[in-house]
Amino acid sequence: MKRLLGLLLVLGIVGGGDDAAPAGENAELARMRQEAKWRRRRLIFNNDGNDLSAGPHENPERFLSDRIVPALGTQVDTVFYCTGVSTLFHHDTHVAERFDDLQEQMNFKQLRPINRHANMRMLRRAGGDSLSLVTQRVHKAGLEVFWTHRINDIHDSFTDAVLCNWKRENPQYMMGKPEDIQRYKVTHPRHMWSTLDFENPEVLDYLYRITEEVCQRYDVDGIELDYFRHPLFFRPNLEYKPATPAQVEIMTDFQRRQREMAYREGSRRGRPILVAAHVPMSRERCLHVGIDLERWLRDDLVDILVIGSGYQPLSMPSGDLVKIGHRHDVPVYPNISASGMQQWGKRIEPWRAAASNIWRAGADGINLFNWFPADSFEQDTFAFPDQAQGTDGKVGKKHPVLLTLGDPKTLAGLDKVFGIDNVKEDYGCLEQGVVQSQILPVALDSAGKPREVNLPVGDDLATAAANGNLKNATLRVQFVSRAPGDEVELVFNGEVVPPNSVVSEDGWVTYRPRQYRAGDNSLSFRVTAADPAREKEVRVRSVELHVAYR
Repeated sequence: MKRLLGLLLVLGIVGGGDDAAPAGENAELARMRQEAKWRRRRLIFNNDGNDLSAGPHENPERFLSDRIVPALGTQVDTVFYCTGVSTLFHHDTHVAERFDDLQEQMNFKQLRPINRHANMRMLRRAGGDSLSLVTQRVHKAGLEVFWTHRINDIHDSFTDAVLCNWKRENPQYMMGKPEDIQRYKVTHPRHMWSTLDFENPEVLDYLYRITEEVCQRYDVDGIELDYFRHPLFFRPNLEYKPATPAQVEIMTDFQRRQREMAYREGSRRGRPILVAAHVPMSRERCLHVGIDLERWLRDDLVDILVIGSGYQPLSMPSGDLVKIGHRHDVPVYPNISASGMQQWGKRIEPWRAAASNIWRAGADGINLFNWFPADSFEQDTFAFPDQAQGTDGKVGKKHPVLLTLGDPKTLAGLDKVFGIDNVKEDYGCLEQGVVQSQILPVALDSAGKPREVNLPVGDDLATAAANGNLKNATLRVQFVSRAPGDEVELVFNGEVVPPNSVVSEDGWVTYRPRQYRAGDNSLSFRVTAADPAREKEVRVRSVELHVAYR
């Protein structure tokens, strides 16, 4: 139905708020864009480009075998490939700067990571570069590839080797000074001093021309404008204040200019260039940093929406933006970050739960961020330890994350651990773009006032139990500062649930609720008896639901 409505809009059969086929895009190209927009993307594999820093790679094939080849032949349908920071890259560019050229200019004083220069020169001698090789190999596998532009990357705040000449020569384009990294803590927005100030027209023009060049020179299917690397564009955010209406308009104009460029270059080559945007996971957080998301969608400035930081992967409230995206005929892909999954340890069950929640929210697929299959075979206990590296034919095993998360059918009947995330994202360069109201820990009122939290559960446990497929579902809650005389009542989806165990030494208590809902589940905690000897308030630190199937 969503695809049909979009096709009717681009053909002008039903009315829309704006012209159906924008200037620079004829009806046939609009039809092709609509079809490409809604192609299947079970998993989007976001590769940050650090495969070019591994090795050293002896040849182009070895470079591709590091991350790209292990993702092929799985549920990955799309690759997002990032070639650097905002203004410094390892693809061939005549507009921006290249890592290898900068390292040579610096007389190799900064060689972190040490292999990147050698790998770039090896690819150049072979007649290619990272982006062209990745694009060719991904297309050969019948998949889709986007180039990712991290719009305001801050890694050059603390890594001198990636601080490009353009920034060195134009300090007025940045919102801070080098000494800010010592003056402010990492939790303060000013700590990452190299953030670009988007009120400078020169900044916007340079970023635009960098993206334009990629669209003109590479056979990519689309571009991802990653506004989550990093969501800090205007000076009011340095003081935790929202972007002004005028600054919001600047961001809309910037996005519109990128969109019009994609129309123009797509028309020139006779095949559309899709525009993806990676944004915060709520309209309020988007607007705070300067992104008027509803207007972007209403004005058809985005083909694909990637949402959220992925730092609270089991608790993220993705349903609202999924509905908004679909209302505007835009597919939506919530983000799971390996950084956010670290809190859940080296277990695949929480990954399955995060994916189940995303599919339950009605999303069109999943964006995997900062996670790489070859690396994970060595790091994760749930992975195959004997993963081979090499060409397509030599990689006999694929990572279970890539074989199961991309389809509710392959997730069905697999054990999972649902939960409420308990890691707050407090990096100053990220915090204002993250929705964090739904995380732990929470303090309980000693006077007996209830405290409610939400547990998302993507699986339909009631149906599984009725069908005899559910082996057990055990709720585990960890309390902190709970004294022997404390009594805590749990009300689960409106029903009081007694504990199924005594409190362990490290504060864990198990419960066996029966009234699970597919979707949001309400947990209300209340201190019914307070130990007078306790000095600190009782807190709920962790909530985990362990689900096992037959």
